[in-house]
Amino acid sequence: MSVREFHCKRLTASEAGDYFQVLFEGTPDSDEGYVLVQRQFESPDRGECYVETSDADFCGHFRIRTAQLSKSRFRMAFGDRPVNQITVSFNATDSAYAKAKRVLQIMIPDLELG
Repeated sequence: MSVREFHCKRLTASEAGDYFQVLFEGTPDSDEGYVLVQRQFESPDRGECYVETSDADFCGHFRIRTAQLSKSRFRMAFGDRPVNQITVSFNATDSAYAKAKRVLQIMIPDLELG
C-alpha cells in the first residue's frame, strides 16, 4: 500500500450540473500540497472519481475503495495494485465542511462520516 498525507488550510466544494469536485489546498498559488477529487455523472464513469494531487503517483481515474470524513480529516483508499491511501488534515468553517460533506456523499455514496 502506498500512503501519502497532506495538511491543507482550505477546503472548497463546487458543483455545476453533473460535475462535482472537492479541493483541499494550502493558500492559493502556493507550492503546498493539494488534493482534488472530481466526479461527473454526464456520461458513464464506471463509478470512478478523478483524483489529482501534488504527487503525480496519486493521480488518475479510480474507483474509491473506502472513504471517511470527519470535521478535520478526510481519508480515502483507491486503486488496485498497489492500493493508494491519502489522508488529508484540514481546517474548515462549518459551512465549508457541510458543503464538502454533501458533495463528497454524492461522489462517493459509501462515504463514512465520523
